[in-house]
Amino acid sequence: MFTYRLTIQLHHTDAYGIIFFANQFKFCHDAFQALLEHVGFPLPPTRHDVAAMFVIVHAECDYKAPIHVGDKLTVEVFAEKIGTTSMIMGYRFTNQHGVHVGTGKTVHVFIDTTTSAKVPLSDAVRTAFTPHLT
Repeated sequence: MFTYRLTIQLHHTDAYGIIFFANQFKFCHDAFQALLEHVGFPLPPTRHDVAAMFVIVHAECDYKAPIHVGDKLTVEVFAEKIGTTSMIMGYRFTNQHGVHVGTGKTVHVFIDTTTSAKVPLSDAVRTAFTPHLT
């Protein structure tokens, strides 16, 4: 499991001071990008700088409790499943009081950057993500 931390800023919220729903997806994406860098696969400047890459084909998030300006969130990122050409990533959001405030899930497919066709996960990618499998 990988841990990512952030503080909720005013621009993350709606007119009521509660997190705007779409930002929970942004936090998942930020946490996944940090995990990629952590495991040695930082995002390249353009897709054509690498032979293969992940694309998100499904995303979902659930709220469990309100998230407000100033809250300090911990996002736990983990691989729920590592398949042949895809991975399912899970996200658990906890606030500074230890309250479970949300969850997320993203499905990532590994594609050839030239053809956009699905390709098998490389051994290096599989090795990098296996320690984060729950």
